[in-house]
Amino acid sequence: MIYDTVIIGGGVVGLSILHSSLLAGYNAILLERNPDLCDGASGRNSGIICTGVDAPSGSLERALIRDSISRVRDFCVEHNVPMRECGSLVCLWPWDDHDDDTTTHVEDEKKIDDENAFVTRAVSSNDKLKRVLQESHVAGDNHAALLTSETVNELEPALSSQCVGAVHIPGEIVVDPWLFPLALATHARELGKQLNQDKNVDVIQTGREVVMDASSFNAKEGIWNLVTRRCGKDNEEVVFKTKSIINAAGINSDLMQVSASSVASDINSPTFAARPRRGQYIVYSAPEKFPTLTRPIQPVPTDRTKGIFVYSTLYNQIVVGPTAKDQSSRTNDEIERSVAKELAAHATRVFDTHMGSSSLQSDADFDPRIVGEYVGIRPGTSKRDYQIQLHCHANFITVGGIRSTGLSASLGIGRHVVQSLLCSIVCQSGEKMVSVQQQAPTPLPDVVSLVEQYHCRGDGCIHVGGHEYRVTHPLTRMGWGARTGIAASGE
Repeated sequence: MIYDTVIIGGGVVGLSILHSSLLAGYNAILLERNPDLCDGASGRNSGIICTGVDAPSGSLERALIRDSISRVRDFCVEHNVPMRECGSLVCLWPWDDHDDDTTTHVEDEKKIDDENAFVTRAVSSNDKLKRVLQESHVAGDNHAALLTSETVNELEPALSSQCVGAVHIPGEIVVDPWLFPLALATHARELGKQLNQDKNVDVIQTGREVVMDASSFNAKEGIWNLVTRRCGKDNEEVVFKTKSIINAAGINSDLMQVSASSVASDINSPTFAARPRRGQYIVYSAPEKFPTLTRPIQPVPTDRTKGIFVYSTLYNQIVVGPTAKDQSSRTNDEIERSVAKELAAHATRVFDTHMGSSSLQSDADFDPRIVGEYVGIRPGTSKRDYQIQLHCHANFITVGGIRSTGLSASLGIGRHVVQSLLCSIVCQSGEKMVSVQQQAPTPLPDVVSLVEQYHCRGDGCIHVGGHEYRVTHPLTRMGWGARTGIAASGE
């Protein structure tokens, strides 16, 4: 069998590209080296679908986020992916003038007593919020609006009264960050059965690593012989013949392109290099007396980061994060206690009530409400835009630099790669694409039944559509484990 394309990488972006490819009638398959899907950056994100206000104006990133956000609600409804259409509040705080982009400081918790200083700060703060509002309108959020501090406190009474003001961005959505890519995977497998003559071929293969150095590209025929190895004891090798390769390897997309350039001379060395950026989160339970948020609370974004969010998941658990710290390691996701203290200090100021940083009873800063912590390694680069590149003479596409907005832009990325780039490779032969009958996808089971299955199995997995999936995202695991929010009521 000769595939139209092989997608390398089983995160939310790779799954969206696979989904879009199959919808368009391409004979596509996805390879993921880890045993489970979404076990990298896609399994450690926030679960907030943003509208692109912090993406550079005129960038491909903003355009693809906007395309995605225009379709994401229909996607969630059609596939039964739970979501909360709540919008978000970009809040300005008195301490923002002192804090830098990545950290919070406990010593800045004191209130401003000097009235003149407060007035001066309020003026500059108003300018900052106006810039956010302007960027929101440029990005397409025409209903974004400035809110006074009084209105903010009415909308979110749990917040500290020190909030100077905010911009309400109504288009942003909170979703379950694991069920969203699961819906892409389950529908892709349904589409694959319609397209493939061999019903035993699975269009998603996990635990299969690409051995690019052993692969080859026949430029005359335009065919790749992609060598893969089954990760495990047998190290079984399988060669996939394909007309094209889509490199969606996330944090390793630059390395994958380097390897491919040694095989096909028409592939240039990447013009970008991965700059791993760690984002640490802390998660609190939401007992009865704990303040519950409806909308994500975010700071004014900078050129470098969106800043630390405080928000409630669909399971009514409070998340604080992420931080944004550059590091050399592409894999180090260990919790840093000093960062946990910074996150707790930020939450303390936002809620104006003490939030601890440790779940250990022996620690001085113990907080029984902490249900977990996690770190995500985001695939940042030296560029301020996505690095989606077509190497047309080698039938190779790189989808790199999808920093922290992969979930938000995933539907747009999938459509762009398939309709704008893949078609220019595969359709050159003049072959007609296979017609896919547009049948409605099988919706995901309701959350309560999935949670029940998750607890009954006890192995961290669920079974959907004839396939087993491990729940890789901490926010989903924590919510399902606690059976709170939609996991309790199914609403």
